[in-house]
Amino acid sequence: MAKLNYYLKTALGLLLLLLLSCQRRQRDFFPLVPNAVRIMQVTETKVIGQNTNTTSEVKVTEVVKGIKDVPRLGRVWVVEVPLATGKSLMNFYERKGDTVFKLIPGRDGTPERIVYLVLPLVVGKKWYDNATMREETEVIAQESVTVPAGHFANCFCLETKSKRVNFHQKIWLAPGLGIVKRVKQHSWNRGDTTWQLFRQEELVEYQITKSPK
Repeated sequence: MAKLNYYLKTALGLLLLLLLSCQRRQRDFFPLVPNAVRIMQVTETKVIGQNTNTTSEVKVTEVVKGIKDVPRLGRVWVVEVPLATGKSLMNFYERKGDTVFKLIPGRDGTPERIVYLVLPLVVGKKWYDNATMREETEVIAQESVTVPAGHFANCFCLETKSKRVNFHQKIWLAPGLGIVKRVKQHSWNRGDTTWQLFRQEELVEYQITKSPK
């Protein structure tokens, strides 16, 4: 009887650990999966003085290249962002515990670590990008979001505001998927002309491609 109780407790313990492990994976709001491709409906409105131009297209906004050894940055996650020019911008990320850092190569060779995400996400949670506190991010809501890719429940909405420039951004993160929607606004002056940029991205498709042989 004692052995039976022992085996039952052991089995229940293993089951509990398995359930907790599954829940933890489901709570990953910034999954970095090699060869993951995010396709978004991107709508941009540019206002230059009195002139307004709006464009909308479906395009690849990021490709996760995997963990790479990058000079001066070390071993980091590399995410490619294709540009309209045909070239690509590379973003670098590092995960330490519950914190996701975005690494920016510095001019002197020393990388700057920007606090991108702090898990677990809870409404009301706030953090600054770095010690100079240039940008503040706050988790402002947990809500459902509908985009071309479908309806996503339990998304966290994060709002980022800059203290240096007129920049404001909101992103919606879905569990196990990451960004499903992003809205950002940015305005600045060039001489006597005011420039404004409004950009909205909504998920159309998220896919994992095969690695090239």
